[in-house]
Amino acid sequence: MRILWLSNCTLTDAPTAATGSWLQAMSQALVRSGNIELYNITFGNSREFVRHDSGNIQQWLIPKVHLRNGMPQQSVTDDLCRLIDHINPHIVHIWGVESFWGLLSSRQYITRPVLLEIQGLMYTCADVYMGGLSIGETIAGIAPIDWIMPRHNILRAKAKFYNWGKYEKEILRTQRYISTQSQWVKAAIAPYCNPHAHIFDTLMAVRTPFMTSEPWCNSFSNKPIELLSVASSALPYKGVHIAIKALAILKQFYPNIVLKIVGDYRQNKKSFKRGGYVRFLEQLIRRYRLTDNVRFLGSLPTEQLVAAMQQSHVMLHTSHIESYSLALAEAMAVGVPSVIAYAGAMPELAQNGVSGLFYSPCDYRQCAQQVRCIIENPHLAQRLSQAARVTAQQRNNIDDVVKRQIDIYNTIIANNYK
Repeated sequence: MRILWLSNCTLTDAPTAATGSWLQAMSQALVRSGNIELYNITFGNSREFVRHDSGNIQQWLIPKVHLRNGMPQQSVTDDLCRLIDHINPHIVHIWGVESFWGLLSSRQYITRPVLLEIQGLMYTCADVYMGGLSIGETIAGIAPIDWIMPRHNILRAKAKFYNWGKYEKEILRTQRYISTQSQWVKAAIAPYCNPHAHIFDTLMAVRTPFMTSEPWCNSFSNKPIELLSVASSALPYKGVHIAIKALAILKQFYPNIVLKIVGDYRQNKKSFKRGGYVRFLEQLIRRYRLTDNVRFLGSLPTEQLVAAMQQSHVMLHTSHIESYSLALAEAMAVGVPSVIAYAGAMPELAQNGVSGLFYSPCDYRQCAQQVRCIIENPHLAQRLSQAARVTAQQRNNIDDVVKRQIDIYNTIIANNYK
């Protein structure tokens, strides 16, 4: 069967530190199955369509676009439709509602069967976008330059999330086939879905190096305590400020403790280009005198991220909302003990006291206390690690993930090609 993906991920055979890494694992496994002829269209930086294959996967990068009413200029849309007609897929698999891909279906530019995969939902993120920041903290994250270069203004960024929500709801109302990875997502989309939509339960692929890594072990001898936080982008609802506030408490007990932050925080950029939220984090670090206790690692390639997890005592998952949380799934596959905000779909991935320790979102004091529980109790740490790894090995088994995905494709084809 011919499957076309419309995604936000450039597929490649090389190790990647980019977002959408589960698509790397999924695409490679689907092609290996021998049942799928896979194509991918994603976003590029050129002024024209560029062919950029990845192994046996034919791939195109579309030009940079400026959206109006949710859609790019007509010439790009026309070229995109011609390309889709040329590929002639049995199914168009749209990954996420965060871009205009879904509008191509809802506005009938695509007439082939479409499977809409729910990843993030910007209208739900908008509800908690500020991540519990107070009014004073929000103001502290807005510098004069933000009014000159408003794309860095965190209030404007929140408004963009709200505004895109109307397009997400438009997309949901028109879809016949939708895939989700969590009950939380089902609840979030239920008020806006086509009542006759077929909702599939799908599984998430985790990259092989995480699944095959050596099990985490808390044999750190006299090494200083190291915490790890992974967030692909610097957004308030990812809750990195909660991790920093918890760190300030933990430093009282462990003076040499270190928080390693993975993600694109633009530390190599000039201050005014880093965005208001990053500048607020820097202010917070200075206020609590944590300059020597925080390290921004940037985006890490797969193998380096696995190593960072292996070398950490605890991993913090501070996001105020997640439709799945790949970072948590990867941490559980490695087995690093996790302290997790009880938010979004994360309680569906780990069980409190069994495969992770949870805290109430925004409660940095409880977050710090849960970290101390793991550090002070090596037996608890090892028990959480082992249970998390077993759960991940069962839930994210690539053979099961691929079988489920192919079954979904076959169901859609059977319903549409008789």
